[in-house]
Amino acid sequence: MKCFNCNSEMIYSESEHHYIESGLDNVYIEGVGVFNCSCGEQFVSIPAVPELHSLIGEYLLKKKSLLNGQEIRFLRKNIGLTATKLSKIIGVDNTTISRWENNSQSIDKSHDRLVRLVYSNIKNIPTNEIKHLIEEDFENIEPKKQDQDIAPYKINWDKHKKDCAINS
Repeated sequence: MKCFNCNSEMIYSESEHHYIESGLDNVYIEGVGVFNCSCGEQFVSIPAVPELHSLIGEYLLKKKSLLNGQEIRFLRKNIGLTATKLSKIIGVDNTTISRWENNSQSIDKSHDRLVRLVYSNIKNIPTNEIKHLIEEDFENIEPKKQDQDIAPYKINWDKHKKDCAINS
């Protein structure tokens, strides 16, 4: 592959990529193709982005603590809803959605569940994938401070690209 900046040949390798393009600060993808140029330019090849975003959504659904603002925004956008549309579905004002997504107001347990259920319903995710929402361990979850809730999600793309029928 030629560099877009200097037209030199880029060197290919597979490595881990901090996937901030998702809108989440804590997503890392292992085993993605990275093209590097001697001029400093870098190009990351991430095939099947919709499938990757579905996988990230499933990680978020299984999360055993309340969703933070970035996660709520990611789930909402991944199912193609505007904040206004989501607010109408779950019965809150659209400014509440904005406050949740900007971390100026924490989401409560019942609305957290509702956001996850809306997401899982639109994505046709089986109920057994979100069974923790009705189990006792979720009942006792206390909201974490924003800086405590940033454990990274490490996604091994080599493992999951086979499920997506992708050939690198």
